[in-house]
Amino acid sequence: MAAFLKWYLWISLLGLLGLPVVSKMFPFLKEKGLAFARIVGMLTWSFIFWLLAMLGILQNNVGGQVIALAFLAGIAFLCLRQIGWQSLFHNIRTNWRMLLVSEMLFMIAFAFMAFMRAADPVISGTEKPMELAFINAIQRSVQFPPHDPWLSGYSISYYYFGYVMVAMLSSFTATATGIGFNLAIALWFVLTAQGAFGVVYHLLAAHREEKGEPKNSLLTALQSLLAPLFILIISNIEGFLEVLHSAGLFWEQNPRGEWTSPFWSWLNIQELVNPPTPPFTGVPERIGGIWWWRASRVLQDFDLSGGSREIIDEFPFFTYLLSDLHPHLLSMPFVLLAVAAAMNMFYGRDQYILDGQNIFSWALDFFRGENKPFSETFISKRLSHWEFWFSALVMGSLAFLNTWDFPIYVGVYSLAMGMVYYERLGWNRDLILAFLETGISMGLVSILLYTPFYVGFSSQAGGFLPSLSFFTRGVFFWVMFLPLLLPIFVWLIMQWQANQRQKALNNGLKFAGILVGGLWAFSFLVSFLILMVSAAGGLLSGGEGALASTMAKVSALGGLFIGLHGSADTGNLLLGSFARRLAQPGAWLTLFILISLVWGGFTFFGKKRDPENAQPINPQPCSSVFVLILILMGAGLTLVPEFIYLRDQFGWRMNTIFKFYYQAWIVWGLAAAYATAVAWKELRGIWRFGFQIISALAIFMGLCYPYFGVFHKFRGVTSLEQLNLDGTSYIAQYNPDEAAAMQWLQQAPLGNLVEAVGGSYTGYARIATHTGQPNLLGWPGHESQWRGGAAEMGSRQADITTLYETNSWDNAKEIIDRYGVRYIYVGNLEWQTYRVNDIKFEGNLAKVFQNESVTIYAVPGSQMEKQP
Repeated sequence: MAAFLKWYLWISLLGLLGLPVVSKMFPFLKEKGLAFARIVGMLTWSFIFWLLAMLGILQNNVGGQVIALAFLAGIAFLCLRQIGWQSLFHNIRTNWRMLLVSEMLFMIAFAFMAFMRAADPVISGTEKPMELAFINAIQRSVQFPPHDPWLSGYSISYYYFGYVMVAMLSSFTATATGIGFNLAIALWFVLTAQGAFGVVYHLLAAHREEKGEPKNSLLTALQSLLAPLFILIISNIEGFLEVLHSAGLFWEQNPRGEWTSPFWSWLNIQELVNPPTPPFTGVPERIGGIWWWRASRVLQDFDLSGGSREIIDEFPFFTYLLSDLHPHLLSMPFVLLAVAAAMNMFYGRDQYILDGQNIFSWALDFFRGENKPFSETFISKRLSHWEFWFSALVMGSLAFLNTWDFPIYVGVYSLAMGMVYYERLGWNRDLILAFLETGISMGLVSILLYTPFYVGFSSQAGGFLPSLSFFTRGVFFWVMFLPLLLPIFVWLIMQWQANQRQKALNNGLKFAGILVGGLWAFSFLVSFLILMVSAAGGLLSGGEGALASTMAKVSALGGLFIGLHGSADTGNLLLGSFARRLAQPGAWLTLFILISLVWGGFTFFGKKRDPENAQPINPQPCSSVFVLILILMGAGLTLVPEFIYLRDQFGWRMNTIFKFYYQAWIVWGLAAAYATAVAWKELRGIWRFGFQIISALAIFMGLCYPYFGVFHKFRGVTSLEQLNLDGTSYIAQYNPDEAAAMQWLQQAPLGNLVEAVGGSYTGYARIATHTGQPNLLGWPGHESQWRGGAAEMGSRQADITTLYETNSWDNAKEIIDRYGVRYIYVGNLEWQTYRVNDIKFEGNLAKVFQNESVTIYAVPGSQMEKQP
């Protein structure tokens, strides 16, 4: 409870310091960004500390964090001087009802998620050990960049900014990281809730103003609670299907006593194709498994031979139910801050979007010898606005938090800019150039601000591949997104009824046809080229020489591509994939219709002229336009993986779907919340009643999963005494010897550690994870993913085996010296993994810790050394 209160007070203090900053940077939001104050405070404080620590100006300790806080206070003071105390207080007084709802949301949601984590706090399994290892390593690092806890001598090669934030909060509040881990999950949940609330509040308040309705901040705030509901609580409808399945619906016994179901066979969601186990209670349960895991694996990819491949389709409530403190969770409040930055620019167009030559035309003139002043370019004028730099700070943080999110929200920002140009100029070359200029300039400046992160960062990404036979079945797509898509489609139809234009429909159909058809053609053309090059490589691979060797590699890669899709025959692979897509058009056809409606809807807000003098009219910003931008981005995120995916170590669409669908859920969640509030209010008669019924049904289906998920978490809790936020306390309960050894190492000087090495998602690497000491090698599979290969690991795994098992002290000493080893840990897992010969250690190393099952040896005079 004490830790919870400390975190609540500290993040609230950061929010107070963030208030002047957000009020200065977001002046065109209806409540001047009040809902984003805590997020801005957290981001600014963390960025200042990280950057100055990376530059060697600040030390990685509480003292350095205090200095960073002083910088934040100075920035807040400067912003306050510019906007004025009276302006800030006036904004708070004017929006006190909204602020009250926002603060109540914060307290209730923070307490709810902390309570849920206290029911199941254990930091074990899935990705949790990795995440705790990063937090502990960052806290204990002598300098930045922080050391990699699972590869001594190297710094972390991962997007670790979120872990810096958690480590800072834990250090500053003197909270053990085992508790800080779980409080961070609760805090990020509520920061996301506030961010979603803030975005939709502005859109709904702007919509009321556009309609000429009186301001009603309390009603608007209450309606805006739909945003955290749709994004964080409502889930895909697999949970509803679990209820139907466990109730035995659509199953019947044949004369042989076998349970069969055409419905569940057609649906073909793994595990749900199997008959339920009596009694049919209607309460989801999985004997020998975890029922709630399946909702994050609804999608499957099928190759031409019928083999299936697992696809990750997480959504936010699953993320918080699982409670991995992973980058896609840690980025959530900040992607909403990025949406707010794009929205502020969109509504502040008259101040931010100034006349000026685009950079491409200026560069062309420069090479022609026409030296026009750079100060007259549009980008030069944009660089003079603090809003641009602050937006770049926000956008750049996404690459450091969860790299995949960076281009997505730079895209949202650029689309918002491009839409302003479209409203003013119509569809022309300048619009395209403005879109590109905005994206490139924002991207480059964002990267510039976080340059130290990119030094030494490597990735497993290996280019793009066509998704030839892999695509999403329509039923999977609608099981995933039905609660969001239903209100979105209803709202889009409302827009078309209010603005009936045949030209708009033609534009929408034309654009959607070009986009979907173009992606389809590109995917199959690239696939054809890969197959042809692979065949040519096979013909030319015979013999010796560089060319033959290269062609053999090309042929082998082509063979992997062919094998991945389940057919060795080129013609069958292309034609079969094409036929299957035509036979199962649900997903791409849904997206085709959605994109047609959205793109055609943009036409309603295109360039207009004054009928009296035929002069162009600069239209005022419209909430509907920004919502269309969000819907279009979600459509793009779900359409692209139907035809192209990012190649990584998994080889298929698993990660691409995961990353893209997750962000689609967020932007569509915002749009669905807005659409629901508007449709409930503006539909009339039978249409309003019908929408209320179907939307209530969709929300009910989306709430089945969180209802039974929370029930699952709490069903073993019988008293408040069982609640505990310390995710590491279980170690002392089940393995007190190891807990004591970890506690000793947590206080011991930092040094390279040797412990047993094993596979991912196991108990290996547990000592480095819980102590922050860097071990020689943790989970090799994860290191390979982070670094795009195994080059840095070298022979470490084999050397560790030799170190434990060899009888020769000379051999052991050579390995110790090579890696600068300081501590050698010998516990139960080491004895189980290796044939440990500890006699060589006894006579040559200091025994610095020992109990019944653990011995820690220290190497005299050892120290951490960077490895080449």
